[in-house]
Amino acid sequence: MDAKRAKPAAATGKRPAGEESFSRWVAPAEINWPRQPPRIDIKFPILGFLMESEMTGYDLKRRFRDPIGFFYRTSDGSLYPALKKLARDAMVTMHTERNGRRARKVYAITPKGREHFLRTLREPAQPIFVYDEAQVKIYFAQHAPETALHHIERERRFAGAWAAFLERLLEEMRSHGASPFRTSMVEIGRGIAALKADLLDQLRGRLARDLQASSHRRRGAPRGRRTAENHDGGGASVSARAGRT
Repeated sequence: MDAKRAKPAAATGKRPAGEESFSRWVAPAEINWPRQPPRIDIKFPILGFLMESEMTGYDLKRRFRDPIGFFYRTSDGSLYPALKKLARDAMVTMHTERNGRRARKVYAITPKGREHFLRTLREPAQPIFVYDEAQVKIYFAQHAPETALHHIERERRFAGAWAAFLERLLEEMRSHGASPFRTSMVEIGRGIAALKADLLDQLRGRLARDLQASSHRRRGAPRGRRTAENHDGGGASVSARAGRT
């Protein structure tokens, strides 16, 4: 009976206790990481801004630097092609306004664009997927443990400064009567940044203590052996002197 129970463990390749290593850990299949990181289509926030008023391309670039820029980034290289695509799909219109010699293109949302925006707004959002270079480096830091402390400290300072900045921004937005939906997103960002700073501070302290203890163990082992050898040698000399007397 005992032999039969032992077979499944051997078949799964289970290592004996003490041989497991975090460096050999792999995510189980049920975690189901996405093959590609989800990415929201830039046309959606463009239509969202145009739901408020007509805008030029320059106006839209400025709006992407608003609080939405804290969790969605874009570039000129993607903004203007998206506007052209929206115009071709009859979701926005474009007309030219002249101010002296200067002309500017002004975009407005169409009924079709409004319908598309509201339909997309109601769809479930994709799960978050974050690229974080510092966390990737900390993950492999067993190869250079002191490096992890530098990365953690830098991330801690940035997260703390980011939380303080978002706190000031939140107060400013509220004082200007910003939408509660938009202030809530900044509030989430502030809370995450503050929590991250606190967790990194705890992690830094724990890892620093672990590294110090490991260093003491490495330095202490040879000294311990030499001390034992000295005791043995000293004991033999005393015995020899005792014999001669």
